[in-house]
Amino acid sequence: MKNLKLYLILIVFCLISFLTTNVHAHFLWLNVHDYTPKENKIVKFSIGWGHAFYNPVGDILSGQELMKKIYLVSPDGTKIKTNAVNDFCYESASKLSSGTYLAIVNRKEGFSTKTKTGYLRQSKQGLKDVIHSRFIGMYGKAIINAGSSNQNKSLSIPTGTILELIPLTDPKNLKVGDYFKFQLLYQGKGVAEYINSTWAGFSYDNAWAFSTRTGKNGFGEIKILCSGLWVIKANHKAPYPDQAKADEYSYTSSLTFEIK
Repeated sequence: MKNLKLYLILIVFCLISFLTTNVHAHFLWLNVHDYTPKENKIVKFSIGWGHAFYNPVGDILSGQELMKKIYLVSPDGTKIKTNAVNDFCYESASKLSSGTYLAIVNRKEGFSTKTKTGYLRQSKQGLKDVIHSRFIGMYGKAIINAGSSNQNKSLSIPTGTILELIPLTDPKNLKVGDYFKFQLLYQGKGVAEYINSTWAGFSYDNAWAFSTRTGKNGFGEIKILCSGLWVIKANHKAPYPDQAKADEYSYTSSLTFEIK
């Protein structure tokens, strides 16, 4: 009898673990077609969207009306415009010279309310059968190392999003076993928060290869366990001031890069 009870407890525990580790909110990230292009090349990218990074290649977020900003930051801090190739693909408006660039995408902030009949992009005010309502913001950033130059002055300069991952290490200089250092900012200030990271191909089932927590000033690091395409994801929540409209703020920031 004791063995049967223990067996049942283990089954319940496994079910709870499965449910809690496989239910994740969507987030966005940048899929750069070439993270290390040669000098004087146009760079193309798409916006990844889903529960898991590259699952197996991720969904693609289409609908340009949902995007607030899509641009690149050059090594000297100059903004470079992008052009939409189609509903799914974008490209830099000019060729990239040698150096380290940031590609930036910000989805428009707004309400997302879950009801018994599905999700609506509006507050919960006046709605029936509301399950949960959030005011969300989603921000993606990618590091592009063009050519052979080590110029990367703009790499660690904040771009001003509400939640932002600031790279403090250039991935160009990293190899397997090294640590990638970063800082997480919320409203411009460092914040302590859990961080998840993984590389493309590690898991197709919402698992993360490395998790950590930033200190109170927002500084953290992840260990590079494998070469390939990496993503770091952070989420920060806070109570929404008008509970008649939403339950909470929910902001997500991602950072993608390649380790050779």
